This record gives sequence, C-alpha cells and structure tokens, in this order.
Amino acid sequence: MTEPLPTAQAHIVQQAAAFTWDGDGLEPGIALALSGGGFRAMLFHAGALMRLHQLGILARVARISSVSGGSIAAGFLAAAWKSLAGASSDQFKQMYVDPILAFSRERIDVGDILTGFLPGTSASAQVAASYDKALLHNITLQDIPDAPQFVFCATNLQSGVLWRFTKAYAGDYVVGRIDKPAFPLSTAVAASSAFPPFLSPVVLNPAAGSVTDWPGRAAGAGGVIDPAPYRARVLLADGGVYDNHGLEPVVKRYMTVLASDGGAPFGRSVDVATDPVRQLQRVYDVTDNQVRALRRRDLIGRFQAAQAAQANGTLKPDGTDPQARFGTYWGIDTDPTKAAPPGALAWAPATVNALAHLATRLSDPGEMPAKQLVNWGYTICDRCVRSYYDVADIQGKPGPAWPYPEAPLG
Repeated sequence: MTEPLPTAQAHIVQQAAAFTWDGDGLEPGIALALSGGGFRAMLFHAGALMRLHQLGILARVARISSVSGGSIAAGFLAAAWKSLAGASSDQFKQMYVDPILAFSRERIDVGDILTGFLPGTSASAQVAASYDKALLHNITLQDIPDAPQFVFCATNLQSGVLWRFTKAYAGDYVVGRIDKPAFPLSTAVAASSAFPPFLSPVVLNPAAGSVTDWPGRAAGAGGVIDPAPYRARVLLADGGVYDNHGLEPVVKRYMTVLASDGGAPFGRSVDVATDPVRQLQRVYDVTDNQVRALRRRDLIGRFQAAQAAQANGTLKPDGTDPQARFGTYWGIDTDPTKAAPPGALAWAPATVNALAHLATRLSDPGEMPAKQLVNWGYTICDRCVRSYYDVADIQGKPGPAWPYPEAPLG
C-alpha cells in the first residue's frame, strides 16, 4: 500500500498541480516538446522540425517547450524564425538544418569546461558564448518572436521546480516571475543545457525588485515563507533534472501535443559496476529512467483517452478535456514498425539502435552519424505524425525524402 504524503508536502503538490502559469488554462492548439540529450537530441530534433515544416504543422504551433539539447535546436529556431517564414523545404534545410549540422561538429563541452576554470568566467558562461558565436548571435529573449511562444526549461536547484525562460517572463511558480526579461537567449539555452556537475550552475542575479509575485498569487504560496533570498540569487541547472521531455509547459496548456524525444534509452545489463562512483551513476540512471517513463506513460494515456472520447462522441476535434490530449510521441528508440504509413522511408535496426546509444555530449558525433541523426529524427517524426496525427490535416503535403541522401538509414 502506498503511504500518504505528509500534509505539508501534499499541500505543495496540490498547489503545483493547480497553478496556472499564464493564460486561462487548457485550450485548443498545437504545442511541441523537444527533449534533452545533448548534440544527439539537437540533431534528431532538427530532422523532426524539418518534416513538421514540410507538413505545414510547424507554422501553426502555438508553443515550443524545450530542454537541454532540445533547447539548442529551439534556440536557433527562435533566432531564425522570421527568416524561415514561407521558406521552401530546401530553404529550411539551408537556413536551419545545415547550420545545426555544422555546429554539431564542434567539441564544446570539454573545451568550455576547462576554460571555465579560469578566473572571471565559468563553464556555463563559456557554453553560452559558444552558442552566441555559432548560432544565436547575441540576441536577447526580447528579440525572439511573440508567436510561437518559446519556453526554455531549466531546473531551479534552490526551489526544486521547473524554471521557465520565455519572452514574456522568466521564473518559477515558487520564486516568482521577471516580466519581459532581457537575458541573452544564450543564457536561457545554456541554463537549459547546464548538465551537472560540470556545466552547472548558471547563476542569475536579478535586479532588486525585478522578481515579483505571480498575478493573484501571494508570496510564499509555493511553500517558501520568505521568497526574498530565493529572488536575490538563482542557481539553475539542466532542465532535464526536472523534466527531460519538456512536457510540463505544453501538457498543461494545449490540447494537441507533439513530443520529440532524443533522450538516450535506458540500458538493461547484468554487468553493473558496484564501485561507489559507477554504482551511484547507475542509481541516477535508474531514477531518471523512472521519471521519464512516468511522464511518457501519462502522455500516452492521454492520447488513448482522447481516442476513446472521440469514439464515443464526447470529445470534438476543437474541444477540451483535462484528461485527454490529441497528438503523438516519437522517440529516438521508437520501433518504426509500429508506425508504417504509405511511402515511409526505409531503416535498418542496427543503424538506428547505434544512433540511439550515442553518448549524451555537446561534442561532435562524427559527420556520418550527425547526418543520420537528422535523417532519423525526420523519418520517425514522419512515420508517427502520418500514423497518429490528424490525417486530414496533412493531406496533400509532400511525401518524405532524406534530408541528407548520402546518409541513409537502410
């Protein structure tokens, strides 16, 4: 039997579930979540974004929530969004996918970590500088589009909850919010991808009085009696510490959720090291896998609830239901045989399995694996969207074709 939560803890959990970040709660609309997973995930998502663009879906997405490697892909998308409006498929590849591929050939994690030991800087500051130099070009959160709303997710190590960076606000439901934050976009992406312990924390020192209560929510309502110390200095780490899928900002707000997951699959093995360091890493991996599995299970359950509600006539395509969601999920280890629409591109199990198990790093995976990761994200997104998304919504769109024909999967 599951033990009940202590009264104080249960109260905090209830408040978190009931909290409304912005807007009026659940509404019709399309949202996209891009998971963490280093350069592996960044490349995987770039391929998926290209296919969503071709299918006419990307232009209609209301919110893009991202974590870690997904935030690198989303950050460059936000920076390039205006120039991508009305772009052809070839133009999207040239202006968005090719620069992501070029950036993936960098080796920024080790170099930036070592440089971060120098006085007057940090690894996270060096990573942000690398993002600016290659992709983001020193723009701020106020320079990105109003629509879609980009949400870059980090983890507040002090409050223990999800910290959001958006154009409209930055903050978390415990500490409060900064309206119209002027942070560099690279700071938001670096915080979202600040994998502990070497790339974290990203330290924010908000100006006095810039962090305020959420509208209609008194200070201390998030379980913190005096929020002032939490507002003076904020310590942030990789958003994947809290939610590696980036699902929380989209599931709570929009009825249609598209989830792209480039996170490494959990590896089962009888040969588990028992020395203290590697055993602790294994415990972390098991814990992380459980949290991710619970979020995926919840999302798939919502998809199934929507199918059942539509079948019995209680949910219309433009309706809302707190327990149900439209949309689809695809992961780097998704079995392609479960989604096989007409004209789907070929794949080889050994090839895609090797891609799924590439190391989670901000470092060059190699030219051929990098191109194959783009192709794999493109292919599995195409298969799942055309199998499980609203088919009528994408009728007449072009069929799939390899982004990089020289790097096929089959």
